[in-house]
Amino acid sequence: MSYNSKKTIASLVAGAALVIAYTVYALGKRSPAPNNLESWAAAMLVFIGISVAAVVVIQILFHIAFAIGIAVKEQDREDKKVERIISSAMVEDEREKLISLKSARVGYICAGIGLIAALAALALGGSAVAAFHILFGAYAVGSIAEGIVGVYFYEKGVRNG
Repeated sequence: MSYNSKKTIASLVAGAALVIAYTVYALGKRSPAPNNLESWAAAMLVFIGISVAAVVVIQILFHIAFAIGIAVKEQDREDKKVERIISSAMVEDEREKLISLKSARVGYICAGIGLIAALAALALGGSAVAAFHILFGAYAVGSIAEGIVGVYFYEKGVRNG
């Protein structure tokens, strides 16, 4: 499995864990009142902040583990060669850019569908909190789908066109 696939899977695990944590919070006894828009917005902002911090920490730990793994695997080589192996794995070339663009498209499509669904829910008389949850869920699903598509393209390959 490639470096980029492993890095994306690490982010996927963090994202999925935060979605599960938010779902448990939203369905739990400590969740805000169903129509308390300010409390739900604050809760979503807190979970977004936690998500950003968790992804940063997980990526740092992933890079440390990756570097240690390469160093252990290449014990008999010089430090310069190990550094070159690590830096060459982290270089972004045209293939990675194309994969990033194709997977980002999936994330944007999910976010767009979520926006339309939230607007439709409001137009049909749904609450603003329901629209918030639809948007939050759409962005979470879009992020996870983007990661899955990225891993698929890293492992199966991608063609331009």
